[in-house]
Amino acid sequence: MISLHLAEIAPALGARLQGADLAISGVSTDSRQISAGDLFIALKGPNFDAHHFIAEVVGKGAVAVVVEHEVADCSVPQLIVADTKLALGQLGALVKARLAPKAVAVTGSVGKTTVKEMMAAIMSRIGNVLATAGNFNNEIGVPLTLLRLEPEHQYAVMELGANHLGEIAYTTSLVKPDVALITNVAAAHLEGFGDLFGVARAKGEIYTGLSTDGLAIVPLDSEFHSYWLQRLTHLKVHTFSMEQQSADFYAENIMLDSQGCAGFNMHTPFGQRFIQLVLPGKHNVGNALAAAAATLALGASMTDVQLGLAAMKPVKGRINVHQPRENLRIIDDTYNANSESVKAATDLLASYGGTRILVLGDMGELGPDARLYHEEVGIHAKQAGINQLFTLGVLSQNASEQFHAQGAHFSSRQQLVTKLTPFLNTTAEVSILVKGSRSAKMELVVQDLLERCQQETSAC
Repeated sequence: MISLHLAEIAPALGARLQGADLAISGVSTDSRQISAGDLFIALKGPNFDAHHFIAEVVGKGAVAVVVEHEVADCSVPQLIVADTKLALGQLGALVKARLAPKAVAVTGSVGKTTVKEMMAAIMSRIGNVLATAGNFNNEIGVPLTLLRLEPEHQYAVMELGANHLGEIAYTTSLVKPDVALITNVAAAHLEGFGDLFGVARAKGEIYTGLSTDGLAIVPLDSEFHSYWLQRLTHLKVHTFSMEQQSADFYAENIMLDSQGCAGFNMHTPFGQRFIQLVLPGKHNVGNALAAAAATLALGASMTDVQLGLAAMKPVKGRINVHQPRENLRIIDDTYNANSESVKAATDLLASYGGTRILVLGDMGELGPDARLYHEEVGIHAKQAGINQLFTLGVLSQNASEQFHAQGAHFSSRQQLVTKLTPFLNTTAEVSILVKGSRSAKMELVVQDLLERCQQETSAC
């Protein structure tokens, strides 16, 4: 982070500075992670109040604090504000405005993290890039990411997430992106948005952060594309599509290799190029089109797009294909799940030969229709040709019931793994896809399966 003085921070935060002016070299909101020279921002929540840790953070080296009320017996300068969470955002926006890197912001129900990583891989070919780390994509994580900006960063690739209306409107106002894109809309976080249209409204907020010379990128395959386009008449717009050649960016002649990775002809206003993806799944064609639309607008070339996508590394928990032996695939897609991402991963599973097994945990935050969404993915898996569906959790049983005798529901992880173990020992080709929402912790199933492969030398 760049060095800032309290006297220049205070006006940006609308803060009253109590104490001497001094320079800070970092910002922290976590009392467990304090470095010497840090400014500590005391956040408050329903179950915590970091104002109680002021003495502790000062003892660890914090040189100043941002608080909502004066803290007695505090030996360092205090910036007193009305709302420390808003102050965090204002400070992140200050750093972004001061350094002014070109910025792209991405949101969507499915694929936003993969698109973020694709864009970062492409843009790193032409300059220094700061990209959102992990799941730092909310009203706390976005400003913390902006605070990581350094003078050498020419580009910022920002992922924006939300679980309620207004959150993306807020975070995009901090980022002020030059390019903003939506990957898609699906049934995710419905408890916070009410219905799919609520999700579309929330995702569409990302475009409000664009200036009049910004670029909005819209998924033409989404049923809500007209809703967004009607509200973007004042902006330059590019569209992308896996299916429609009327889009500015579209794919043609999509073919999957033996690993399920797509090769295709990418058509763009900047020319066309054959693209070979290294991430499995046909759905990643759409992600690649979105990433290309954004990065070409920021100055990348078609060659940068081609080579950047070819250099992509798998994102942890997102279609990581483990192959303990030649005939066995264990596909880890456990980072999160909603109905559309489950269908996309299921389609990848269906592209493999041999026995294909879907292992599904609960999909969370789907609201009153959660049971129907689980039934829907079970029906999709059966129609796609998946051989067996095993489930763990509560709601996921509605999916396995669609498979009748070829489906099974388990009350414990141990029972599930025991059921799967014979498939690890066979010499026939077997592919096992493991998926579920973050709360389902299905990555533990993947760990158990891989450990059994290591333990049973006769199997793997």
